[in-house]
Order: sequence, then C-alpha cells, then structure tokens
Amino acid sequence: MKISIYGAGAVGGVLGAVLAKQGHEVGLIARGNHLATLKANGCTLESDDDRFAVHPACSDNPADFGPQDFVIVTVKAPAMPSVADGIAPLLGPTTAVVTAMNGVPWWFFDGFPEKGPEVTMSALDPDGAVADAISTDRVIGGVVHMGATVTEPGVIRRVADNRLILGEASGGMSDRLRDFAALFDDTLMDVSIAENLRQEIWLKLLGNFNFAPVSSLTGATNGEIGADPGLRKISADMFEEAAVVGRKIGLDPGMTAEERIDLGASMGSFRTSMLQDFDRGRPAEIDAIVGAVVELGRATGTPMPVSEGVLALLKQMARGRGLY
Repeated sequence: MKISIYGAGAVGGVLGAVLAKQGHEVGLIARGNHLATLKANGCTLESDDDRFAVHPACSDNPADFGPQDFVIVTVKAPAMPSVADGIAPLLGPTTAVVTAMNGVPWWFFDGFPEKGPEVTMSALDPDGAVADAISTDRVIGGVVHMGATVTEPGVIRRVADNRLILGEASGGMSDRLRDFAALFDDTLMDVSIAENLRQEIWLKLLGNFNFAPVSSLTGATNGEIGADPGLRKISADMFEEAAVVGRKIGLDPGMTAEERIDLGASMGSFRTSMLQDFDRGRPAEIDAIVGAVVELGRATGTPMPVSEGVLALLKQMARGRGLY
C-alpha cells in the first residue's frame, strides 16, 4: 500500500513507523529540524523495551509522493487550512483520508444528527476550504488513545496506550475500512472498528473538553486538577453542561462527571496536549476541543455558563500570547 502521513510528529510518527516496518510504501510529511533528521537518519520509534528505525521517504512537499491509497492526517486542528492547501497531489480517485486528530473534526456534522438541530461549526472550517479539499465521502475517522512524544528530532517514543478506533465518517462498514484496519495486524497498535465513530469521538472529547482548558489556564497537571476541589468543581460543571448538549443529539457521555474526572486525574503528572502547546508557544486546539462544544450548546439552546466563561478566558489568554 502507498500511505502518506500528513504531519509526522508524535502520533503520525508512530503510525508511519509501524506501517513502514510492515513493508508498506510510506511517505512522511514533516518540517523543520524533525524533517531534516528524518531524511538523514530515518524515523526511530521507541515503545516499551522495543526500539527500531525505518527509512521511509520524507518531504515537506506532498507533491513529491503522488496519489496514495491512504493519507493519514495527524496534524492539530489549527494546521488543517495548510493541509487543505497541500493535500490535492496525494488524492487519486479512490484515495481515503484517515483523520487521527483531537477534538471535533470538520466533517462531524455532515449529515448528523439525522434528527435535531442543524449544526454548523464555522470555527472549524471558516471558509469551507477543508471540506472543499477533502470531501466527507473520502474520510475514515480515527480516535487515537495513545501518549507519544518526539523526544528529539527523528525520534518518537510511545509512552502510554496504543489504541486506534476507526470508522467511516458516513457510518456503517466498508471494505476500505476493513482493509485499512488490517494494515495494523501483528503490530504494536491495537486497532478496532466502530460503526458509530461519532460516539467514540464524543467520549474522548468529554475528557479533553474540561481538562485541556483548565490545565492551560492554571498550569495544573491532571492529578492536580483532580485533587483541587475548586478545579475539580469547574471540570465537573463543564462535563455536565457538555453531557446535556450531547444527549440532545444522541451522544451519550458514557460515565458520570466524577468518574471521568477520576479517570483523567489517574494520569497524575501528565500535562495535557493543550497545555504543552501553550508551553511551547504553539497555537492550541481551542476551537476543535472547547469552542465546538460551546457552539453546539448554542445551536441546541443549551445554557453553558461555566463553559462559556472558561472559553472566554482561554481565548483571551491565547490572544495575549499571539496564539489565537
């Protein structure tokens, strides 16, 4: 199979290295020092006690690779406009685009919900450029449950979990979905298929929706959020507000607020991905993780006073740092 990884950072690097080791024709799209090292030394993956290097083709120009069987997009949401600008050379008539990203993807409300309010996520794709570049019929959605980090240019370490949940954006099953999942057979990845991927996206989102902004505003780790009564209360209130919104469009929260906070807090000293982005001076996934849920609350007529307040503070903090 010909497979390109659009955004070969931590998660993309893990997936690309695993697929290259399986013998597939993998192309890594990256940039900066990471790209230079990938070209010179290959991609090294560390996982548990295993360490191996692969040497796939690498470039910052998608046109170097030509049409693919699959394109795996692993960039963060703020980078999607650049993906829309560059992805065309990778797309042949039957190319599938696999989105392995945090938050609410741009295609989430295409045809969903079947009954209920019409929802548009203008903040996710303001001018429709992403939807124009990548039609929903191409999309296989992915939910990644994995902790990984680029420890140094060209070296990626998987530090926790290894799950990838896949599903057609349009719902149901397909041969291409089964074929893609099968690429990970006998690898370190635990890949499963869900007929209702939106529910899986929602379950993960509810864990990020409160912990990500609270951690970013306070600098607190997951464990500190769970241990502090005030931060825990804010997180619980946000979860409850989002749970009400989800139920209105047929998405279940899966657990109680206290159970979800305990689960997040069990990660101890972990610093959320959003907090890490702020630490490094990078634009964070504010709209995809927090703004989209608040916008959904407005669309369904659901009051979300705590979430609205936290979102306002988060945006202003990001603006003050030139990151929003």
